[in-house]
Amino acid sequence: MPPNLRRLDLTQLDYLRHIERAGGVSAAAKALNIAPQTVSGQVQVLEQRLGYQLLERVGRGVRLTDAGRLVLEYGEEMLTQGEDLLQALESTDSRGPARFAVGIGELVPKLVVRRILQPMMEMPQVPLLVCREDSEDVLMDELVARRLDALILSSAAPPDLGLENTLLAKSDVSAYGATELAQKYRPGFPQSLQGAPMLLPVQGVEARRLVDAWFASRGLVPRVAGEFDDAALREVFGASGTGLFLAPSLVAHELKALYGVEHVGLFDDLVARYFLITPNRKRPLPAEVAIRAALGIQ
Repeated sequence: MPPNLRRLDLTQLDYLRHIERAGGVSAAAKALNIAPQTVSGQVQVLEQRLGYQLLERVGRGVRLTDAGRLVLEYGEEMLTQGEDLLQALESTDSRGPARFAVGIGELVPKLVVRRILQPMMEMPQVPLLVCREDSEDVLMDELVARRLDALILSSAAPPDLGLENTLLAKSDVSAYGATELAQKYRPGFPQSLQGAPMLLPVQGVEARRLVDAWFASRGLVPRVAGEFDDAALREVFGASGTGLFLAPSLVAHELKALYGVEHVGLFDDLVARYFLITPNRKRPLPAEVAIRAALGIQ
């Protein structure tokens, strides 16, 4: 190895990255599950090797110097390339299944997730699938930090994060309910929804704002029988007859087969969209390729 390259150590760069993200040495050490002295000591070694001060004290904390920001700017790219290399090697390793960790947005119906991921389960070498559900903000941070391989969300990632958005599916939205409720509210739809028991997304999310606007534009005021941030839980309560619920029309057959619920009516002008969000990699993971290929997406 050329002598100059020996001045760079990916582990030390990773410690510097954690300090910047966590806002301090102690917080970075906690995230890394190591002693703070190890983190600060390794950054000092990196400073000595490079000949520049990378951190400066601010009150009780630290922040990157101009040199530190420059080092981390290049270091982020080096770490990302290293992580991609390890994933690429893992995907070609015949000794065991590769791992594909996917973050699932809370408002994405589980039946939609299953449909999207099904092509991956039919690969010659099926990866070990790891699914994690959380809020979109938390999942986005996890993807940027490369603790997840991909996300399935109902909205695209902001352009400033440097992530790749692939629109996998879009669908009309319909109301569904148990047989008794469906027979009651299907005639005269959508006016029949005045005062009807509805199971809706929680307040404050985009899906709820769109549904509320849809009702308001038609002068309808339903009775909110429940609010859920989990689509599957909403479906379960809907199947029990608690109220009508909304779901993408593309999984109508699955909803009928799984829960026995019936279609009540189409919420015209409402469209659900589902995105696969991934880092920009030199080589996409085989699972990504399989998911896109099944939909004819290059």
